Amino acid sequence: MTPALIERGRFAGVPVTDAFAVAAQRESAVIVEVGPVPWPAKLAPVVQPLGAFAPGQKITGPVNVSADVLILLYTNEEISALLDVFTQNKAWTPARKETWYPYAHNFDKFKSLIEGLRGDDGLQQGIFGYLSAMKIGSMNVVLYKTELHPKANGNKLPFVPVIAQLVSELNPKLVISTGTAGAIGSHINCGDVAISSKARFRCRTHYPSFPDINTMSQNNTELTNNVTINDTYTKYAAQHFTKLSLPGLAKCFSEIGSRPEYAFLKPNTAPPSIYVTTKSPVPGSQPMDIVSGDFLTVDDNNNSEGLEPLGIMNDTDDAFAFFALNQITGAAKPHWLSIRNASEPQIQAPPFPPGTSPTKIIDTLKSTAGAIYGVYQYCTTLNSAFACWGVIAGMN
Repeated sequence: MTPALIERGRFAGVPVTDAFAVAAQRESAVIVEVGPVPWPAKLAPVVQPLGAFAPGQKITGPVNVSADVLILLYTNEEISALLDVFTQNKAWTPARKETWYPYAHNFDKFKSLIEGLRGDDGLQQGIFGYLSAMKIGSMNVVLYKTELHPKANGNKLPFVPVIAQLVSELNPKLVISTGTAGAIGSHINCGDVAISSKARFRCRTHYPSFPDINTMSQNNTELTNNVTINDTYTKYAAQHFTKLSLPGLAKCFSEIGSRPEYAFLKPNTAPPSIYVTTKSPVPGSQPMDIVSGDFLTVDDNNNSEGLEPLGIMNDTDDAFAFFALNQITGAAKPHWLSIRNASEPQIQAPPFPPGTSPTKIIDTLKSTAGAIYGVYQYCTTLNSAFACWGVIAGMN
């Protein structure tokens, strides 16, 4: 029997019995005010109009607005944290959405591919997601909060052609996919950020429209691109900005770190790190890849799921987004980066008794990791927002 799926929220498309989702939804995310950010001169993010479109106007044709950078955002908590950093207003409310630009181009064309319509208010209104625009120095930046998600809308993966369509219309130089992730390996703590130009699939679902995804997943094939990163301002962000997340991270630790089963959690005694592929990678021998599953995975000190040879963070989006970009041909194909913050560290657990079923092992680990994510998701994402700014500021 096919398990019932969660219909709304961060875990839409995940089985209602999933141990990670169940544990996360029992917790409350710690939300803080990050406060004013001391941006360098002329590099503060500044909101601007999206071309000639009126705020709240549903965009039913091509956007055709020039963008240097497109930032892909996924969950409400993630976009709220980024807005807190970029605008000092974290609200992601119906009123805030009315100041953005609903993207609906070719909705009728793709509607038949979409499962889970009834679980999303935007999709029910014929909207793929919401756009906004800002400037960082001379860079024109577009934010896109997607209502479609790889794990939530069925094996026809409408997320892929819609992302390819939007990117073709905006024609950015760089696409950044950002948000929470789980740490792989022992070197990454909650709040640390990895900036990566490589991703891999880890899939269970069969995708008949995109068989290459299944082949790449089976073969652990890397998706990669040769993007140039000027790390001047990612270093600046690590030196001056990630410390602004420390009060929130301290509250997160006080919320959950005193529970006996979370004794392995480390308090953030120093500002979180920003690791940059080819510049300042995560210590150790693990590849600087983001591992994107269509199910929730967790690394532990026993490497129970075999994630450690594959990468340094795991999520459910980035490889799918970058696969979509690979569908674009010619000069319009942009460079891309994954910028992911660790919302939970590697889980530390004693070896399981011989004979313990794989399902029992995975569910136990997921339950532990899910609770940490539930508490830390907002405060850790502040740092990937700082890292996004650093990459874009370095493009000036």
